[in-house]
Amino acid sequence: MTVLSGISTVLVFVALLSSYRLFVGPTIYDRLISLNVAGVVFTILFTIMSIDTGLGLYVDIAISFVLLNFIGTIAFAKYLEKGEFL
Repeated sequence: MTVLSGISTVLVFVALLSSYRLFVGPTIYDRLISLNVAGVVFTILFTIMSIDTGLGLYVDIAISFVLLNFIGTIAFAKYLEKGEFL
């Protein structure tokens, strides 16, 4: 087992813990934060896959995914605060 696969295993476990909070979370804000944590974990996993395989394509996917995650979190938080989307 290499170091990268060990880190990936720990990150998948963190994503599973975060998904538990996503489905059981007492408030909508807990669910929003756990969804954001899962998105960051998957972004890190894409970056680890890029390092492991040597393909830069995974870095592009990770950057796109983290930008969509950030914009989605901000938009949903704004919706929760004001009650309207735009």
